[in-house]
Order: sequence, then C-alpha cells, then structure tokens
Amino acid sequence: MFFILSKILVYFLRPITWLILLLAYAWLGRRARWKKRALPIALSMLFLLSNQALFNLAVRAWEPDLLTADQITEPYDIGILLGGFSNPYILPGHDRFNLNDRANRFVNVLELYRRGKIRKILVSGGNGQLLTDGPLEAVEARDFLLALGIPERDILIEADSRNTWENARFTKQLLKEQAPNARCLLLTSAWHMRRARGCFEKAGLFATPFPVDYLSEQWRFTPDKLLMPNARTFFLWELLLKEWIGYGAYWLKGYL
Repeated sequence: MFFILSKILVYFLRPITWLILLLAYAWLGRRARWKKRALPIALSMLFLLSNQALFNLAVRAWEPDLLTADQITEPYDIGILLGGFSNPYILPGHDRFNLNDRANRFVNVLELYRRGKIRKILVSGGNGQLLTDGPLEAVEARDFLLALGIPERDILIEADSRNTWENARFTKQLLKEQAPNARCLLLTSAWHMRRARGCFEKAGLFATPFPVDYLSEQWRFTPDKLLMPNARTFFLWELLLKEWIGYGAYWLKGYL
C-alpha cells in the first residue's frame, strides 16, 4: 500500500501541478479575492522555482560531503549501485542500453571498478513503475556490463526492489547469502544519499557512502544565474522536493 500511495501522491508533489492549479483558479475561480491573488502567487512561484542561485543554495546544504576515489586506499569487496540511472523506454533501444539524467551513477561505479577501488559490482533495482511491467533495470545493466567486458563473476544483481527501502532489504538478504562479510561501498546520487544510507543502516547493512551525481554547482554570480529563469532548475526543484518529502515519509514509516 505504501508503494502504491507513494506513486500516486508524487503527481501532487510536482511544482508544475501547483502552478497549473493556481493558473486555473486565476481564470475560473469563483472567489474574487483569491482569484486575484492566484496569478501573482503563480508568477512568484515560477520565478523562485526557476532561479538557479536559490536552488544551488538549497541543494548544497542538503547534499553530503564528497568522498573521492583517491581517498579509497583499500579496495572494497562490493560497490552497491542503486538503480534509477537508465531509461528502457527511449527509442531506439533494441540494440543499446540507454542512460538517463542519473547516468553518473553508472559511470562512476564503472570507473571505480576499472581503477581497482571495488572488486565486484552489485546492481540493485527492478521495475519501479506502478502500472507497467517493464524491463528489470538490474538485469539490463548486467547485460550491458557484460558487453563492456566485465566478467560475470564480478557482477551481482538484485532485481526485485521497487524503491529505496526494498533496495536495502533485498540487497541485505542477497549479501547475507552470497557475501556475508563483504566490505561494501554504497553509490547513489548525492541528493538521494541521506535516505539511501538511512535505509541501508536500518536494514542492518553498513556500507561506506560514495555520493555521486551531484546537483550542486560552483558559485557563479552572473546575471543568468541570479536573475534569469531556467527551465531545468524548475525540474530539479521537483526532484529535490520529492526527495525531502520522501525522506520525511520514510522517517514516519520507520524506514530510517
């Protein structure tokens, strides 16, 4: 039930939904007082949520400190890579593995493996769609890793999880069966690491966090960053707001 509710409620957490509702009320609302206020509120929200400097301030405070590959002096047995880095619905897709905006998750785990910082790669992630039975991400990722020349003995997959809590539970069970004493590195997006780390520790799996795919940027005090609206920033706010609310929901549920 929690999984179903989370997938339904996410549509109401999108800033674009709030914006559309405000504009609709400004046009069709019955109460003149609130109808008059709806448009300025919508325009203010559009400016604030498309402002790159404001978003950078918020995300820099949320994302954890970086652990660099050079700081890893002793190789980890397993690098645990959380899913969400591919898009099986991109066309053409029959002869390739298509990565999405979270591609750095995959690229960085591959880099760590090639540099000898991890000995094996464990991909955790099935299909997180509510109404469709699409490809299992971990299975697709394994096939791609094999095509890149990674030996099959160095690849583990957990393809049943649909969210972060299940990533933690099912990965814990897999390692208990196949590598109970493994020293692990946990890789996911920096903005997602707080929730992921909390879930894994709650599940009893203590892995060193290796945040990747940072959204925060170096400060650039230029007019385009400070004043000009940016469409991508509007989307990134949606990502961060959903993560904050997801973190709170997981805490209330006892997953952290």
